[in-house]
Amino acid sequence: MYLLAVDIGSTTIKSIIFDYEGHIISEGRRKTEVFLKEDSGKKFAFWMPDNIWSNVCGAIKESVNKITDARQIKSITITGFACDGLPLDKEGNWIYPFISWHDSRTIEQVEWFKNNFSFEEAYLINGQKPWLYNTIFRILWVKLHLPDIYKKIHKWLLIEDYVNFKLCETIATDYSLASTTLMLDQKDLKWSRRLFDFFDIEEDIFPDPGPSGSFLGEVTKDAAADTGLIQGTPVILGGLDGLCGVYAAAGEQQENLVGVVGTYEHYHKCLDRPVLKKNGLDLSMICQAHVVKDKYDVYGVSVTSGVLEWYKDNFCAEEIAEAQKTGKNIWSILMNKAEKSTLGSNGLFMLPDIFGSTCPVQDNYSRGVFIGINSNTNKEDFLRSIVEAISYKGIELYDAVKKYTDSEGSKIILTGGAIRNEFWMQTKADMFGKPIEIPEIEEATPLGAAMIGGVGIGVYKNFEDAFLRIKRTVKNYYPDEKRHKIYMDFYKNIFEKIYHVCRDLNTIISTSFV
Repeated sequence: MYLLAVDIGSTTIKSIIFDYEGHIISEGRRKTEVFLKEDSGKKFAFWMPDNIWSNVCGAIKESVNKITDARQIKSITITGFACDGLPLDKEGNWIYPFISWHDSRTIEQVEWFKNNFSFEEAYLINGQKPWLYNTIFRILWVKLHLPDIYKKIHKWLLIEDYVNFKLCETIATDYSLASTTLMLDQKDLKWSRRLFDFFDIEEDIFPDPGPSGSFLGEVTKDAAADTGLIQGTPVILGGLDGLCGVYAAAGEQQENLVGVVGTYEHYHKCLDRPVLKKNGLDLSMICQAHVVKDKYDVYGVSVTSGVLEWYKDNFCAEEIAEAQKTGKNIWSILMNKAEKSTLGSNGLFMLPDIFGSTCPVQDNYSRGVFIGINSNTNKEDFLRSIVEAISYKGIELYDAVKKYTDSEGSKIILTGGAIRNEFWMQTKADMFGKPIEIPEIEEATPLGAAMIGGVGIGVYKNFEDAFLRIKRTVKNYYPDEKRHKIYMDFYKNIFEKIYHVCRDLNTIISTSFV
């Protein structure tokens, strides 16, 4: 018997079928497509709902077609990224597409909130420093700029909640995803009346939140026809992708920090209760409900692999063509080139803030910077400088979480799509100066969601039992002390200073090219 999970990632939608021990039985994939539109000189980015649903269905159908009998699938669970949602009318039709996290249109709403409400008060309610991607600011933007659409809104669903709605016609959300809206009170896990009153928005615009692992409903006849699933298959409430991956990799363990390295990178501390302190606001820490029942999670987050994706898509046509011609993995090609550069990238350093800065310094106006270019700088140096820059950013994140939670582990546990990149993982071990432990489980994020599905239908007794039932081996990377010393010198004397040196210039540039 099997468990199916769908992971809606920023680049790929994955449908993966697991057995009860966590082995992959089959999978299907589709691209997550970003749609760009320019209006009045501004660039907007969307996920189109019909495209998302079509690609979810295609991925599910591909995975289901590879097994002998769809009745072997005992549950389906959805996971994915945070914040991005869309409005439905009373008939259940979407009336405006998902505003993608690639879209920075809500800066004006964040600035308005900052000038009219205490960020500290908001943090002590919700557990995160308000930023332009919080769902509530998208709703405010629609309210201000598209009042006719706003008047028609019945519910605003996050992207995972919308897929669940399409599967079983149930409107719901879980605590972990609800936390990313900015509107959930972490102390009682209910919508904050204080915040809804301030924003002058009705509380019932969002679904009632509940715990991951809750039964939502059954796959409908129409959804079964679209996906190849059996009508009546249980749909179980999943949760935030990073937390699903952390759960699959490390369960409820609280000794060491657990990192997820994907489009975003984040480091996590599992706790029994929320920690909401002012210095968490200063560090841009996030404290929110975990996907694990009755647990909370503290973490800091920044875009890392997304920076590499940007470089690949815009500057690596030659390497992409080589990958298509030879069948080689594009990342293997790029990392082989990066490895040819020297430690320190021949004196080239990067501030990897092409999507702004989040933690430990939140700055929506920060931009990417390359510094140290000379006549000998080549493509290999640029590639390695990006790998090193996002690894330095990982140190910043790790240190911020460690400081906020007063924790210090003997090793770092990592999961996420980037863990297959041996050059990058060894670079991280050398920088951290700590062993890096990588549980060799394939596709940790959807596995975590599948485990939650198994808890929801009673295959596992509870979350701990599910973790213990999964088969896994471990791969370790050990630091080179000589390299660690060199990297720390570069980190303290160069990398940490780039943001502060360039901050004012980046603000001027960002506000001049909105």
